[in-house]
Amino acid sequence: MSATVQHTPAPAVPEGLGQAVAEEVTRKRLLRGIRCLGLAVSGGADSVALFHLLRPLCEAAGIRTVVFHLNHGLRGEAADGDACFVRSLAHAAGIACITGRADLAGRTPDGQSPERVARDARLAFFRQAAEETGAEAIATGHQADDVAETLLLRLARGAGATGLAGLRPRTSLPRSTRILIRPLLSFPGAVLRAWLRDRGLDWREDHSNLDRTIPRNRIRHALIPDLERFLQPGLRTRLCRSAAILREEDALLETLAGRALDALAPLQPEGLPDSLPAVALLEHPLALQRRILRLWLFRQACPEAAGFAGVDALLDMCRDGKGRSVCLPGGKTFRLHDGLLQLQPAREIPPPETSLSCPGVCRWGALEIVAEFSRGITGTVTGINRYPAVCTLCADALAGRALLVRSRRPGDRIAPVGLNGTKKIQDLFTDEKIPEAVRDAIPLFECDGEIAWVPGYRIGRRFAVPAADAASVRVTVRRAETDAVRGTPPRPDESDQPR
Repeated sequence: MSATVQHTPAPAVPEGLGQAVAEEVTRKRLLRGIRCLGLAVSGGADSVALFHLLRPLCEAAGIRTVVFHLNHGLRGEAADGDACFVRSLAHAAGIACITGRADLAGRTPDGQSPERVARDARLAFFRQAAEETGAEAIATGHQADDVAETLLLRLARGAGATGLAGLRPRTSLPRSTRILIRPLLSFPGAVLRAWLRDRGLDWREDHSNLDRTIPRNRIRHALIPDLERFLQPGLRTRLCRSAAILREEDALLETLAGRALDALAPLQPEGLPDSLPAVALLEHPLALQRRILRLWLFRQACPEAAGFAGVDALLDMCRDGKGRSVCLPGGKTFRLHDGLLQLQPAREIPPPETSLSCPGVCRWGALEIVAEFSRGITGTVTGINRYPAVCTLCADALAGRALLVRSRRPGDRIAPVGLNGTKKIQDLFTDEKIPEAVRDAIPLFECDGEIAWVPGYRIGRRFAVPAADAASVRVTVRRAETDAVRGTPPRPDESDQPR
C-alpha cells in the first residue's frame, strides 16, 4: 500500500541543491526551445523533488508547466491515492494536471517484463498528453541512482557503450517529435529526499519498490550495498562517472559512424541507393563496422534487426563474401549480391492499368504522373526506379491518344532510341540490377501496343521528338508522397521503473 509520508527536517541538508539543479539545467541547455513543459509526477520522492525544483526555473524562464500522471492500474486504492496526491500538488501550485490510466493488471505480455510494459504505457501516455497540451518536452525524475542501476542491468545483458551509457539528460521521446529531459541525473536519491525532508514536503512511498523479485530493486537494495560494503565505497558515484564517460564516447562513435556511412553512398550503383558495399564496410575497424551497420539498419526502417545478433549475422555474411541471404528479427531478409548488402524487399503488388490523357494527371500506385504539352526535347536518363523521371514524346506520334500506364508483361520489348533492334524489358531490368521484388511496381508507358517509355531509361524510337522546336508531350513521374523519414538509432536510455 502507498501512504502519504510526512517528515521532520533532517540536519544534513544540501542547502545549495536548488542552485546546483539550476546550473545543471543551464549548462546542459535542457530548457532551450521549450514553451510548455510536462512534469512527469508519479508521487514518489524523486518526481516530487523534480516538481518543486524545476517549476521555479520554468516560471523564471516564462515556460508554462503541466503535470502528467499515469495510473498503471496495478495497485488498486494505493494508486488512486497517488493520483489524488498528485492532483492536489498541481492544484496547490495553480497548474493543470493531466491524468491517465493504463489498466495493466492481468496483462500477459509476449516475452516482456511487466516493468517494460509499464514503461511503454508511460511513453504512450506522455505522447498523448504532450499532444493535448502542446508540451514540447516532458521532464522525468530519474536521478543518479537510476544511472548506476541501469549500467549494472545493461552490463548483465552484455550491452555495449550505447547501452551502458544509459540515461541521458536530453533525448527524443520515442515515436514522437517531443523530447525527454532529466534534470536530476547528477543527484542521488538520498540528497533529493533530504532536501524534501528539510522543507517538510510530502511524497508518496510505493512499497512495490521494495519487491526484490524485480531485478532493478534487487540491484538497488542488495547488490549495490554489498558491492559498496565489500568492494568499493561510493560505488554509485563511480558508476555514474563511468556512464558519463561512455556517453561522450558513444556520441563520438555515433558521429564517426554516420560520416562513414554517408561516405559509402557514392559507391552505391545506380538503381540501388540503399545498398551497402561490403568490401568498403570491412575496411573500417570492427567497432565502426558494427556502428555503421546498426545505423544503416535504422535507415532501412529495420530497428528489430539492429541488435548484436543481427549485426553480427550481417558482418559474417559480408566477410564470407558469397551471395546468400539471411532472415533477421523483424522478419526482414537481407542478401549479399555482387558485393552489395541489400534489404530484400517484399514483392510489390502491381497497381492496375490506368490511362493517361495528354494533357492530364493520374496516379499509379505510389506514383503521380503528369503529361503536358511542350516543345522540343527535355529529360535525361536518370536510372530506372529513380524518381522524379522526365521525358518528352513526339506529339504527332501520340496524335492525341492516351498513354496506357501498366506493369510489365511476359515478352515486353522496347525499341530504344540510339540502339538497333529491340531490347527485352526483362533483360533491361536485369542489366540495371533492379531487384525482382520491385519490378512489378515500375511503370511502362504503352501506346498502340508499343512501349513508348520506361521511366529513367530511353524512349522508344517511334516516339522520339524529331527536332528541337517540334511539338512534344512532356511526361513527369514522381512519388506522390514524400518518402518516410529515415530512422536513427534510439538511445536505450529508459529506466525500467517509474520514479
